[in-house]
Amino acid sequence: MPSVVASDGVRLYYETIGSGPPLVLQTGGAGAGSMWRDAGYVDALSSVHRCVLLDHRGHGRSEQPPSARAHTMERYAADVVDVLDHIAVDRTVFWGYSQGGEIGLALAALYPRRVAALITTGVISNPDRRANAAEDAESISALRDGGWSGFLDPAALSSMPAWFQRQVQSTNPEMLALWFEAYTDWNPWERLSQMALPILMFVGELEDPEHWNSRAAELAPNARVVRLDGLEHLGAYIRVDSVVPVAKEFLTGI
Repeated sequence: MPSVVASDGVRLYYETIGSGPPLVLQTGGAGAGSMWRDAGYVDALSSVHRCVLLDHRGHGRSEQPPSARAHTMERYAADVVDVLDHIAVDRTVFWGYSQGGEIGLALAALYPRRVAALITTGVISNPDRRANAAEDAESISALRDGGWSGFLDPAALSSMPAWFQRQVQSTNPEMLALWFEAYTDWNPWERLSQMALPILMFVGELEDPEHWNSRAAELAPNARVVRLDGLEHLGAYIRVDSVVPVAKEFLTGI
């Protein structure tokens, strides 16, 4: 698998599959780039896109920097740019799941020239930063005290697809804890009105009862939301048959 050394010295692994316009696929707090293959996205998209599967820092075969300052949103967005520079891609479509969707928003805000369009899967964070800080502190404690079993309900995890369980268990929970620490300094809501690129937001109905994604789409000039009835966070991701046709139509119209 090819790699690139990020501008802060962290080695990042990635792979490219298929041909056509570039499409960076980035997972969330657990798992690596191979998750997109496991879920079926690569088979569905690689015939029309050059899929770039990124093991973002702390995940998969990429290095695991041990400090919170190495896990800021600015740093994660810069990593994507470092990979794009390495593979000689000037502009790309970016599709992020869960934490990866937040990274996509950061990429669009900080490097607008490098992103042609953005797709997110998962709910955007609460705009109330104080509420987020309290939830993040609880998540950090859960991850450090109990690992993934402390952070995720064991019964819920055991009911997930085997490939997803493997992705979770192969990830160091400390890497997600460090991201939660660093995330307190970032607020995507302050930047949404400046994001003029096309944005498609998939979200499970059950994970977004407050309709945060719809509220976010009202602020971004060219965003729309697709709510997936009866689905929660993971369910919205694994329903490739529901989301990929909509995503392909979105991408064709860009």
